[in-house]
Amino acid sequence: MIGPVSLSTMWARGRYADLRSFSEDAASWGYAAVEANAFVTSKDMLDRLAAGPLPILSLHNPIPNEQSSMGMRSYDLNLASLDEEERIEAVGFALETIGQAARLGARAVVLHMGHVPIGKEMQRRLHDMWHDDMMGTEEYRAVQWQIPAMRAMTEKEHLERALVSLQEMEPVARDNGVMLGIETRHNIHELPNIDEADVMLAETDPDVVGYWHDTGHAATHERLGYAHHEDWMARYSHRLIGIHLHDLNMERDHQCPGDGEIDWTMIARYLPEPAIRVCELGEWNSVEGVRRTPAVLQERGVIVPAGAHSAER
Repeated sequence: MIGPVSLSTMWARGRYADLRSFSEDAASWGYAAVEANAFVTSKDMLDRLAAGPLPILSLHNPIPNEQSSMGMRSYDLNLASLDEEERIEAVGFALETIGQAARLGARAVVLHMGHVPIGKEMQRRLHDMWHDDMMGTEEYRAVQWQIPAMRAMTEKEHLERALVSLQEMEPVARDNGVMLGIETRHNIHELPNIDEADVMLAETDPDVVGYWHDTGHAATHERLGYAHHEDWMARYSHRLIGIHLHDLNMERDHQCPGDGEIDWTMIARYLPEPAIRVCELGEWNSVEGVRRTPAVLQERGVIVPAGAHSAER
């Protein structure tokens, strides 16, 4: 079987008081596993998810997403921070997630590797101009290239700290039999960009650390005029251990596949057979959209029914 396809708890936000019920519903809709994401804010929630009929194949760091000593949720801590206190605490939460993954028999932990703090005002402006159909204008291009220019002032130092964080997590993940997936990020100030991913993967053990592709994030990069979506897949499919599957339309990403512009045939062409496939769908998507997603992905060749692949051989 190519797959199985998982459903992220992102979609459960505001819908389920008990994540066991979420797992039961996902199973009835044809999903074969689940992923715990930042919606899981306590060990009790995680254990209720684990009590459901579907296995947890991946955890999206940090799990559980708790309050940190820095006055923010652990999800917002920066693994690439130049503030060593913040970075160390971020690593601590990631190590806890690795431990939870091992306890539950999950295969991988998905990592946001941090960001260069440049403020979000210009990035919001860039997205606003996208939605106002201003792409290609001189005003858009001016903002478009200010962001990487500001990022470039300290990105080297932040990349170095991100690598230190990875080096601290890698042996713990190895000892626990858990893979670490470096995820494509959504915003330009975040790490890694398409070239920094190469550095991170080159500096880590391929038996422990891999690439985690996010379809909506990579498509957003292309929509905003940066790296092309297919370039991410072409460069890093050989290290790809998992993928977040969601579509992008003119409004936003995290749409149900088939409700946007992503070329799913291209995605299927690059996907390694063992890759973990997770549908990461926003909570605004309808029940019907979530129910039909496995069939849509099967039609596009992103997942294959059980037994089909072996029969072809």
